[in-house]
Amino acid sequence: MESCLKDVLRELEILEPAGGGSLQVFGVRRPERSRLEYATLDEALASGSFEVTEVSEGGSVPVLKVSNRGDASVLLVAGEELVGAKQNRVLNTSVLVGARSDLPIPVSCVEAGRWRYASRAFASARSSSHSKLRALMAKQVHGSYKASGTAGSDQGAVWGEVSRKLGALKSRSPTFALHQVYEDHDARLAKAVEQLGVPEDCSGAVFAVNGSVAGAVLFDRPSTLRKLWSKLVKSYALDAFEAPEAPLRAGRAEAASWLERALATPGKSFKSPGLGSDVRLETPELVGASLVVDGEPVHTEVFAQSLLS
Repeated sequence: MESCLKDVLRELEILEPAGGGSLQVFGVRRPERSRLEYATLDEALASGSFEVTEVSEGGSVPVLKVSNRGDASVLLVAGEELVGAKQNRVLNTSVLVGARSDLPIPVSCVEAGRWRYASRAFASARSSSHSKLRALMAKQVHGSYKASGTAGSDQGAVWGEVSRKLGALKSRSPTFALHQVYEDHDARLAKAVEQLGVPEDCSGAVFAVNGSVAGAVLFDRPSTLRKLWSKLVKSYALDAFEAPEAPLRAGRAEAASWLERALATPGKSFKSPGLGSDVRLETPELVGASLVVDGEPVHTEVFAQSLLS
């Protein structure tokens, strides 16, 4: 399955960086050949044809239920946050939910102090967990796949990182909710999104924080990147807020070389919770995954292992 990532690698164009402060973005262009049709999480929820609920009345922390009553598949992207029900969760891995189907999906709690219904169904937080947490979970999910064949996480470690992030950005939440950080820094995050417009005709991007590549994302088409752009920028900006005020700068050659090594990494394929395969990538330098459906890498995201040090 990793061969399709190497095929993509030969077609990529890395753009010059944009950005200010500690966060830089390098747009990534690739020819669009994907024939897959799908809606994003936010689009599907807004249509009323897609619902996310607790898996049962009593609920289960690591599993939620999705019900897709629409005629299109729905792409759920690793790290996207769902708020409501018995406690807020984030998605452990990217999943393509087939049309007219119900599915259990693997998630992690990012609100340790609540276990009671705030609503019967979940809503989109319109945010994604910060890049450091996604990197941590990517590594955990790979380990879980190898141990049990499931996309699980280390819930205690996730709570630990949420608590650290709340403290680092001076946010206080009575239920230890990660979403509080986004609310407290809403104005700064909105400014980051405004400053870093979606790279033109790009399907992906490489993100650098304080002069070092932190991670990269690549979708099968530019339209998906546009729809997820705000979530992605905010997730990396939250980590850039912890960086020095006089940041270092990364160059295009460095970003291109890092992405080349990432996509050339031999992958280990596992059955995805939804359609397709979940290809996990890991070396001492990086960790990540690619959701591959019908030979097409729909969503690939890779992080620097240095985020976890």
